[in-house]
Amino acid sequence: MADADAFFNKALESLASAEDDLTKRRYNACARNGYYAAFQAAVAALIREGVQPQPGSWGHDFVQAEFQGRLVYRRKMYSSHFRRVLTDLFRSRAEADYTDRALNRRDSERVLAMARDLVIAVGERVDGSS
Repeated sequence: MADADAFFNKALESLASAEDDLTKRRYNACARNGYYAAFQAAVAALIREGVQPQPGSWGHDFVQAEFQGRLVYRRKMYSSHFRRVLTDLFRSRAEADYTDRALNRRDSERVLAMARDLVIAVGERVDGSS
């Protein structure tokens, strides 16, 4: 079984990288690290709730669907505010990584705020601290 604390620690590291990227005007990297911070936090939340992927891989589609479907909609463990965060952040990361458009400061600030909110919310539920 995967370790929720290990994934949450990765989320904190990715969030710190995203914050540093924004400060240093690496806007595309900020979007990438912001998405991964939220993704890793969502994996930690799913593990804490006993959700495991089949056959053991934490795919993007699986994590997005399970987090929003199971933890936001059905169990109402997280605010409906988070229902689209992972998919919105994934789109921003894909745009930063796979298109010729460079993200700007405003885009990156939005990504970072969404990622930070999710990491904090998961941190409060996972172990009472973040």
